[in-house]
Amino acid sequence: LSVQQFLENPTRFDAKTGKLRSNTLTVPKSPYLRTKYRSKPTTILPSPTHVIKANPVPDYKEPYRPVIEHRLIELPMFSLPGEEISKRKSQEIEERIRQENEKMEKMREFKAQPLPTGFHNCPTRPYYSPTHPKPFALLTNDRGEKYQREFYEKVRKEQEYYKENRFHAQPLPNFKREVPRKPECPPPTEPIGFFFFTDTRMEERHIYDEHRRFREKEAEEQRLAEIREKEIRNAAEIRRLRANLVHHAQPIRYYTPINIKPSNKKPTRPISPMIGEKRRKYRDSLSKHV
Repeated sequence: LSVQQFLENPTRFDAKTGKLRSNTLTVPKSPYLRTKYRSKPTTILPSPTHVIKANPVPDYKEPYRPVIEHRLIELPMFSLPGEEISKRKSQEIEERIRQENEKMEKMREFKAQPLPTGFHNCPTRPYYSPTHPKPFALLTNDRGEKYQREFYEKVRKEQEYYKENRFHAQPLPNFKREVPRKPECPPPTEPIGFFFFTDTRMEERHIYDEHRRFREKEAEEQRLAEIREKEIRNAAEIRRLRANLVHHAQPIRYYTPINIKPSNKKPTRPISPMIGEKRRKYRDSLSKHV
């Protein structure tokens, strides 16, 4: 179609003829909810064949005894140049410590002076009576009492001063003439109903007893419930402890065997580091002789 024809008669306004449908009844079909037809198809993969690798049956007739090759390593005798020096220094230190101990033992020995003889007319020891405390008064107490008296006197004077300086207004004059009033006859006395506080207290006591019995009943029920819960917990704890006390044998453990191989290395021979001036000279002399 050209543009002019499309503008004159747009295609969207053309009559649409649909296919005629037969007027048949709709047949309901089940949606197959919650059935095996709605589930995804499951595919079972072939499982590889399981190969059983059993350990050899152990021989329990004789205990396991590892085979160990005993080797006797003979170490050469050696001595370091510093051993003689350290031995000599240790002997000197021990001798010095022994001398110090002997000196301290002599200083710790107590030698008492002999008792004096020939003095029979010695003066007697004076006897003093025990000291008895006497009542006393502190100056702080006197100053405190004096301050309290002065403070109360000052407060009293201030109150009197404020009371005297307060404004007192004169009453308004009464210009009305007083007319004597004839006294009225009192009405006849009528009895008034009364009640006793005993009845009120009796009702309050009855309400209090009801509340108290209710609280005691609740407390008793709670106590019995706690006792029952405690018995149940104790029984469960006893069952658990009895189950834990049942002996369960440990399974046989298999470990990797350890193969001990002998070493081909020679034993380490110690060499002195030759620290110090004397050892350095000794090392130089050894190198010259060599």
